[in-house]
Amino acid sequence: MPASTATRFRLGLFAAMMVAGVAGLSLSEDEPAGKAPELEGRVVVIRLDHEDLADGRRFKHLKDLLAESAKAEAIVFDLNVTGDSDLETHRRLLEEVPKIAPKTYAFVNPSALVAGAMLAVGSDAIYFSPAGVIGGSGLSVRGGDSELSEEAFKRDYAQQISVLEARARSLAKLKGHDSEVVKAFIDSEFELKRGDEVISPRGEILTLTADEALREYDGKPLLGKGIVDSVDALIAAEKLKGERFDTSPEAFYREQRAIELAPSGTADLTETEVEGATQSGDGLFSRRDDVSYAGKILVLPIRQEDLMMPARFEFMERAIKKAALDKASALIIDMNTPGGAAWNTAELMMKSLADTPYPTITFVNPNAVSAGSLIAIATDTIYMYPASNIGSALVVSGTGMDIGENMQQKVDQMMISTARNVAELKGHNPDVAEAFVNKEKEVVIEGVTVSEAGTVLNLNANEATEILDGRPVLAKGIARSIEEIIEREGLVGERLDLEPLGMEAFAQWVQRFSLLLIVLGIAGAYTELQAPGFGVPGVISLLSFGLFFFGNYAAGNLAGYELAVLLVIGLLLIGVEIFILPGTVIPGVVGAVLVLSSIGMAMVDRVDFEYTWKGLPGAETWGAVLGGAVTTVSIGLIGAVALILLAMRFLPESKAGSWMILKEAIAGGASIPSEDGTPSSAGSAATPKSYVGLTGEAATDLRPAGKGRFGDRHLDIISDGEFIDKGTPLKIVKHEGSRIVVVKA
Repeated sequence: MPASTATRFRLGLFAAMMVAGVAGLSLSEDEPAGKAPELEGRVVVIRLDHEDLADGRRFKHLKDLLAESAKAEAIVFDLNVTGDSDLETHRRLLEEVPKIAPKTYAFVNPSALVAGAMLAVGSDAIYFSPAGVIGGSGLSVRGGDSELSEEAFKRDYAQQISVLEARARSLAKLKGHDSEVVKAFIDSEFELKRGDEVISPRGEILTLTADEALREYDGKPLLGKGIVDSVDALIAAEKLKGERFDTSPEAFYREQRAIELAPSGTADLTETEVEGATQSGDGLFSRRDDVSYAGKILVLPIRQEDLMMPARFEFMERAIKKAALDKASALIIDMNTPGGAAWNTAELMMKSLADTPYPTITFVNPNAVSAGSLIAIATDTIYMYPASNIGSALVVSGTGMDIGENMQQKVDQMMISTARNVAELKGHNPDVAEAFVNKEKEVVIEGVTVSEAGTVLNLNANEATEILDGRPVLAKGIARSIEEIIEREGLVGERLDLEPLGMEAFAQWVQRFSLLLIVLGIAGAYTELQAPGFGVPGVISLLSFGLFFFGNYAAGNLAGYELAVLLVIGLLLIGVEIFILPGTVIPGVVGAVLVLSSIGMAMVDRVDFEYTWKGLPGAETWGAVLGGAVTTVSIGLIGAVALILLAMRFLPESKAGSWMILKEAIAGGASIPSEDGTPSSAGSAATPKSYVGLTGEAATDLRPAGKGRFGDRHLDIISDGEFIDKGTPLKIVKHEGSRIVVVKA
């Protein structure tokens, strides 16, 4: 096997193993990477923990997996469910379990507590590992509504228990299990007896070991079918014939996303793609549009100064939107910042990160303080570096000082609402998110005080990843590198580190001065069209429009060759109106529309334009996309007109006016006789004869420059600040060197 082929094979195999091993998948040889697994006729083994049942997002992934498994031979729930549970978790479970089409088996390995017990009794058969335990499904009491009396709360709680218990007993009966055992799992006031033996006394919630569950009463086990050492033993005991397929809700979701987003299989990955790569096309004159994000794992570094620069926020927002357009595989934010601008951060959280169609991960490496912590909770998953911290997001003034009381209250409420909303959307604890921005927020989880009132919350790596109430306080785990996170999340694709490209810094400066460039470009072009020959105004116009289009092109806006051509066509049509077909109006109007449209569209962000054009989530309105460009062009046009009027009024009389037109551009036909009557060029050392007082007529329109006929002489002339039509009688009022100024006679 050639070396390059062997390398690709090893790397492709490594990437496939990474997805399969980390996510818990067993990909068979007849299942090539990039193809959805076919579950029909298989034995689907689903590993479940407490978070898979309690977290709304992960439960949705479980529902999708069950739907995909509708034609499987059987489903085996490999259960290790502990922790607390609430009414909503039980309700979701009791609604969905009866809908499962294939035969189901529960393997209590080693725990099926709380909601796990409900899933077990909703299965057709229950098996235990030797150390398995099941039960303890009473609802946790979260505290009553402050507006309800204690008695009213107790009645409401008792009603909830009654409804839950009735549905659980109905499900157990449907699956052939003892409904009284299930009742004892939930209701502490129920006494479970078999004969004279009290199995669960009143006042306790029933929890059974494997031996206790399989103890026979009247020739029948209390609950369950047998004890097995492994899933394979369960499959053998039930004589299931289908091929085994191991997965979990999150692993299956990640694999489906990778299949959907990846442009091709992983077999063609190169060493650079596995180990990490920087943005391609990162030379001095590169643009972001030259780089495709399709199927790639994007790594976006956020450092100390990044969250203080508006231009950097624009860069991040554009990259996040482009990732959605190009269908990136995932976005990992490599975070190390002590803070940043609150308003820009809130907008980034709510508009850009809130609803991304690809997984987003924050790697706290090692600081996500203030604004950094808020961005972190706006991503789907958080990982902590071993020595890292996150939190402390109180809003202060730009100088670091506290702001006024009234304004502080407004700002705090806005940030609290933003933090809670985004945290709930992303599956994080909203109370923890609020404690980052509200020092009066107390957070107690499973009896552990995470945040005390009066102090702003800041978590270290161990505190953020501590398991309380069956789930991490905030972060999913501790990692030492981006590569480790990619492996643990089972992400597939080339790594691409995002940094501003070579010309983006320059482009940002051009964008800041776009208004000035528009004023100079329009004013220079108009002045050049009116003046004879080619001179300084033309040079200024070319430089201004050149910088304008190149800068916006490098920034990734719509500026390009097409719009530049439209600009030139527009200027040519305006020239036709002035010199060839004066008074026809149509060429001038069309030309003006083309010039203004090309300038305006050149400033429109390409990604925002495509985002809105395709109607993607979080897209801007057309008013927001085009409004800034329209405003800038309008102000620029007004500024250009003002500059032209000032030039017409003051420039002809200034010393600079004599060199604004390049002498090489003046034709010999405009020669001026010298004192001795012999023709002399404008550049001759001989003193020219004064033409002041001569009368004649305009040979061309004067806008304000043009040509005039004075007897048998044709001279280059300029009006005294006004437009004069062809054929109008003229009188020369000033003659200075080659500059001849006229007025209407």
